[in-house]
Amino acid sequence: MNQEMSTMKSLVFAISILFLIPDYSHACSMYKITKDGKTIVGNNEDWFSPNSQFWFEKGKKGTYNVMYMGLLNNFAQGAINSQGLVFDGFANDYLEVKNTEGKISVPIGEAVRNIMQTKSNVAKVKAYLETIDLSSLSEGQLVFVDKSGEYLIVEGDELIIGSAPEQCFSNFYYSQIESTDEVDLSTFKGGMKFLEESSSESTLDFTGEVMQSMSSPEGLTQYSTIYDLKKLTVRIYLYSDYSRYVEFSLLEKFKEDNHSVMIVDLFPKETEGYQNYLAYNDAEKPTRFLEEMMGDEIVTEEEMEQMGFDNIINTVGYEWLMDKENPEGAIEIFAYGTTLLPHNANLFDSLGEAYFKNEEYGKSEKAYKQSLALNPENEGALKMLEEMAREKKK
Repeated sequence: MNQEMSTMKSLVFAISILFLIPDYSHACSMYKITKDGKTIVGNNEDWFSPNSQFWFEKGKKGTYNVMYMGLLNNFAQGAINSQGLVFDGFANDYLEVKNTEGKISVPIGEAVRNIMQTKSNVAKVKAYLETIDLSSLSEGQLVFVDKSGEYLIVEGDELIIGSAPEQCFSNFYYSQIESTDEVDLSTFKGGMKFLEESSSESTLDFTGEVMQSMSSPEGLTQYSTIYDLKKLTVRIYLYSDYSRYVEFSLLEKFKEDNHSVMIVDLFPKETEGYQNYLAYNDAEKPTRFLEEMMGDEIVTEEEMEQMGFDNIINTVGYEWLMDKENPEGAIEIFAYGTTLLPHNANLFDSLGEAYFKNEEYGKSEKAYKQSLALNPENEGALKMLEEMAREKKK
């Protein structure tokens, strides 16, 4: 196997792991240091889609200004507010959440939004979350850090406050380990090794070096953010390129009206990260990203499903369909998927939905029938076919 294809295989494998992630978070690494009166926090966002954005919301009626980070669906993957409170989310293995009796049922996104708009430190965050049903965190956790350097690890049944001068976080539960030596994540191990060999500094530059040591070796780190929680300075690195960065003051950004910006638009178009963004969003050939990932090697349908490539196709396709509102692009992606995985009922179902949204009802019906033939228990396909049959009779 040549080096290019070996890289492709490891990329697909790495991405397949990411599909354990619930909707509120993506894989990432996080580091905080409190030293010399300053708290600096760094974060790596690991995912295959480069369509990440910042959006800025001004506070009103006693709420705080907030900068959110996330994908095109405007669901926050992280945030920092004008009080120097920052959060990020992590996907973990399933851990049953038992402590739900008498708790308030609130969608996790709504709870996080309320926190970032109204809470200034982790003690207040903890008091609020003690009242909330956190059963949605059975496969993940949140971490909050405030400008004093205190941090809060939010698991489904555990709310752990800490104040260690240095702390790293990633896709594991601190409540389930006795030592970080047990953590078998290459990015986390890379960061811990770097810290053991370094003299730590509470600076943006040093924290950037830490995030570089924790970046994904498979090229999945789409961006890194560094925050000075007292000065409210933000630094961004794009696509694991730590030779250049963009830096701005949140205080200045919060003087502007509510707005959003694609992270890649902060960087020159000749950068590798921007070129990756263009390749992923190629309107003339929406399948380009997937085809380049697959390369020329022959991979069986079974192997692709084991690597989760069907999930990758579905995720990319629905980003085009729902977030970019481009059903033609989604049709190309799902159709490409069905040529690679002709026995995958879910991809034919997705293709049927894309055709339906594009008002190509005959092709939609054909795709849904194929999905139902592959999976007779697909109730969604059956309902869509019945709906189209009723429309024909009118």
